Amino acid sequence: MKKKTLWLPLSAALFSTGLLYAIGNMFDITYLSWTFYKENPSEGIAFESGGSLIPIMIGFIVGFITEKIMKIKHKDDSNLV
Repeated sequence: MKKKTLWLPLSAALFSTGLLYAIGNMFDITYLSWTFYKENPSEGIAFESGGSLIPIMIGFIVGFITEKIMKIKHKDDSNLV
């Protein structure tokens, strides 16, 4: 059970983070996109990039909730035995 308690919440967090970044880039949502570029040579700015941390925070929350659900289910299963 120890290996599952690490890998399932971690994979849920990584999957949800990747999915949110993909949705943000696909639909051009700046709050969910990883990179966005602005080029304006007339003002002297050749390249600018940035990214949102919101999908990472949501991924941490999803991983935390997944871990809590697994602990509750494991606790309920051990009480039945």
